[in-house]
Formats: sequence, C-alpha cells, structure tokens
Amino acid sequence: MNDSRRIKGKHVAIDYDATRAFFESRGKREYANVLSATMYQDHNAELVEKRDQAEKAAMADILGLGQVRRILDIGCGTGRWGWYLASNCQGLEYLGLDFSASLIEKAQQESVKRQLAGLHFQVMSATDIQPQALLLQAPFDLALISGLLIYLNDADCIKVLRDAAQLIVAGGGIYLREPVGVSERFTLDRFYSEELADEYSAIYRTADELRKLMAQAFEGLGIFVEHEGFLFPEGLEKRAETRQYFFVLRRQGTEL
Repeated sequence: MNDSRRIKGKHVAIDYDATRAFFESRGKREYANVLSATMYQDHNAELVEKRDQAEKAAMADILGLGQVRRILDIGCGTGRWGWYLASNCQGLEYLGLDFSASLIEKAQQESVKRQLAGLHFQVMSATDIQPQALLLQAPFDLALISGLLIYLNDADCIKVLRDAAQLIVAGGGIYLREPVGVSERFTLDRFYSEELADEYSAIYRTADELRKLMAQAFEGLGIFVEHEGFLFPEGLEKRAETRQYFFVLRRQGTEL
C-alpha cells in the first residue's frame, strides 16, 4: 500500500487539508526537543539540534544577518529562526507566519520562555498572504522560506515566491531552503510514516525544478541567485533519496 503512495517522476497534487491536519497535530504534541515539531527526528533530539545549529551557522555570514533588521519568516513553524535572529540582529523586527494555529501558539510560548524581544507571530497561510493585514508592514530586508515548498503544489510555489519577492526592499534577500530529490522528483501522497506515526504528504522536487519555478515566479522582478548549494555534509543527511539544498536570492537595487 505504501509503495503506491510514493510516486516517482510524475506531477501529483497533494491535499492541503491533510497537510494542515498533520501540522495541527504536530503542534499539539510534546517533544524531547521542540524543533522536532517541524524538523521531525522525533526520537533523535540530538540530531535535530545539530541540524538546526548547522543550518544557522552555515547561513549567518552568507545572509549578512548583521546588516538586516526587518525579517519575514514564511512558514515559520515553531519560530526557530526567530530564536537565533533575536540574539544576532540588533533592533530586530521579525514576523513569523504559519497556517497552523497550534504551531504559532508553540512559537509564541517558546519566545516567552526564552525571553526574546522583537519577535511577532501570526496565523496566516503562505499561499494567501495579505500584506495590509500583516502585524509588521512590508517592506522587509529578508524573507525566509525554509522547508515550506515541499508542502505546496507547483502553482502555489510560484505564488509564494513571487509574493516574497514583492515584500522585500530593493537590495533585500530571500533565503530558500528545501529538501530536494537527488535523482528525480518524487511525491509522498498520504504516505504512512512509521517514524512520524502519521500520514505524510510532500513533494521533493529536484534543484533544477526549483530553478524553473523561480524563473517563472521572479520574471520581471529583478531577482537573481547570489549563492546556492547543498546545506549539510552527508553526515547530517538521513535519507539517500533527498538532500537539503539552499538558494540565497537578491533583489536588484541598493536600498538595504
């Protein structure tokens, strides 16, 4: 049964209602490490911590975090980027968005527990960002899209990327990090995961497919790729079929 839920090389739409239910459930659970709510590894708190720290350490200089102040985190989950930014960006104004109310509640609880300033969280779907309703108004210096597009169908990936580009200042950046299919695209369609003890849906695109989506999303907006590459050494990767890949994108201009 599970083999029929692993679809290779084909474009298959995933169901957003199932994805929302999955994350609402994740947000209501307790974990040895709160990072597991969205980064998984439920039974390996040490690995999830190492992966979180490695991503932030690798990206801090590349993203120029010492020079940014206003940051929009699209699909923020438990707000893990906010924790790091609050300690590394002077005068931080951070807004984390997520469609899951339970994850936003967890993010708010964590920011209070950690006594972090400058962090704001809001329930809002990445596919339906309402600029006038944001708790912090655009433009932003940096938009983060970290592990989000795998839960979206292609048309919505294009929309989210284009919306993000239109919400940053000239000279501003976008950090895009996604698990990619190493050899080909494959989709998990309500695949039952023993590790997660739940049905899980995701689309693992190739890096080249992401480039094609970006080309459509950023047409006419002056967005270019500044850096890209594999995020982790192989020792921090757990699956042979996928690897974490990142793009740092920049909007032409000099306002930042």
